Amino acid sequence: MSAVHATATEMFTEVATADVEAAGLAIAAAVVVLGAVLRIRGDRAGATIFSALGYAFAVLVLALAVHSNGWLTGADAAVAQWFVDHRSHALSEWATAVTTAGGPAETAALGLVVAVIQVWRTKRYGPALVMLVTVGSASMLCAILKLIVGRERPPQSIQLMVETDASFPSGHVTGTAALLMMLALMAGARRSKAVRTLLLGIAVAVTVVVACTRMYLGVHWLTDVCAGALLAACAVTLGGYVLHRLDEPTVTESTPPRLLVNQIPL
Repeated sequence: MSAVHATATEMFTEVATADVEAAGLAIAAAVVVLGAVLRIRGDRAGATIFSALGYAFAVLVLALAVHSNGWLTGADAAVAQWFVDHRSHALSEWATAVTTAGGPAETAALGLVVAVIQVWRTKRYGPALVMLVTVGSASMLCAILKLIVGRERPPQSIQLMVETDASFPSGHVTGTAALLMMLALMAGARRSKAVRTLLLGIAVAVTVVVACTRMYLGVHWLTDVCAGALLAACAVTLGGYVLHRLDEPTVTESTPPRLLVNQIPL
């Protein structure tokens, strides 16, 4: 009877955890969708708040799942093994090159170079500063979460490049996604919707490639890279809103001088 009771308790705990985690992700997705609806309706401030909250809540749900070895981590081992089973010498060299290019130091250097070029070309410091603050904030939050969650890396037996610091979330994915998406927003400012969508699509595609290389090399779990992408999305949502406000025409730019004179109260 005691064995039956222990088994039933364990099964109930797993089901309850799965329900809670699934409900948490559903709430996060609903909040993000609400942000998208508000954006369509023209409420950019409300859209930014709800979208950022949705992404942040999703990261929190993943962090809790990782901390408790919950239902959402169930696919981590299987995905890691799939990448191990599909390794080859050529892919390993390519993955190492990609992940090295997307490292924290390389990302910071690229961000600084782009910021300098942006200021030199446009004579405006605002967009470059927003980009740097956004990427820096995302990386800082990533480092804090690593310390709080303290998740271990995958076993060194499957690592092609040894890394021993905390695993959750992925710093490579966080930094790369934040930088590339901010660059896409900056490059797509005042361009057509098709161009903006294309640039964001390229940024997302490169982020997915970096995430796959981290799992291929055996240094991150699936939930690590997902959390890194969501964390970057949260930071970029806020940074993109600031960029939008900076690009908004001022009253003197958008209103003809004659009309301004007529608006002066007498």
